[in-house]
Amino acid sequence: MPSAGNEGVGTTDDHNLPFVRELNELRRGRGLDAADLHQRIGPCLRAACAITETDQPAAARRKLVLRLTELCGRLPADLKLAALTALGLHEEAAGEFLDRRISWLASVLDRDPRTARRRIDLAFRRLDELLGAPARRGEEHPLAGWYVESMKAMLHLDHDPPELREERRIVAEADELDELVLPFSVPAAPGTDPLPGITADALFGGEIVEVRPVSVSHAQFVLRLPSPLRLGQRHEYGIRFTPRRAELRPYYVMTPLRRCEAFSVRVRFDRAAPPARVWRLNGVPSRVIDDGADSGEALTVDRVGEVGLEFHDLHQGLSYGLQWSFGD
Repeated sequence: MPSAGNEGVGTTDDHNLPFVRELNELRRGRGLDAADLHQRIGPCLRAACAITETDQPAAARRKLVLRLTELCGRLPADLKLAALTALGLHEEAAGEFLDRRISWLASVLDRDPRTARRRIDLAFRRLDELLGAPARRGEEHPLAGWYVESMKAMLHLDHDPPELREERRIVAEADELDELVLPFSVPAAPGTDPLPGITADALFGGEIVEVRPVSVSHAQFVLRLPSPLRLGQRHEYGIRFTPRRAELRPYYVMTPLRRCEAFSVRVRFDRAAPPARVWRLNGVPSRVIDDGADSGEALTVDRVGEVGLEFHDLHQGLSYGLQWSFGD
């Protein structure tokens, strides 16, 4: 059993992997919560995380935490847990020294600490592969502060009124993130009620504390989180939106204004009056939707009246989802 004095030691092969060596250095002590973190970031990690010599300690920490959090999210569940725990990024083990974090990991995995260490070594080897690949192109936006790791939407058109449920997993890009501003639109026809025809309530993961009408078609909902998030921390929440208008445009799309890595949507139509055609919208300008142009990517409504889609690595400002027509 390794002692506290050699807690950063991996296998012999790991010493030939540059990122593993530097990750093993970072996991010592309190991990990425260490006060001297900026001094312990190795040259390979600095290059992979775009950390420059002019970056202040807080900026270097932010770049490192966000990059490692993103890459940990690509690992299998057990390796993701192992890597986040080892680095001190898991909220339930943050602030503890490495031996205590490993003991916590062993208890969660229902394994002994030696097995937990091997799981960490394997996770770091996988991170070495990911860190060696080219970084994704950054897309900075004024709405920075958090990004969407995954979003699931379920739209019920077989209800009166229709109902939309959205569940999201977000990642904080700053410390002390305590509320989210969530935009939502229901396009209105000319001459309709001047107030946004949308109501919303939180299903879990927070509470709506303010509604900000923006236009006849658009509103913003302020979601207060159960507790402030720390940099790199994940959080899940669910919202139910209920349009007040009887007539809705024949589409549902998600147009990300901030980074969104994965989006899935399922629409349930009224089986008594199904659409004649349904088609995929895969990253199109909003004008294409307004024109009602069929993309040619036809979708089939199943026997319970549903259509489901998935999208990955969405581009900000483009729309993803589906559109339908009841005409011939």
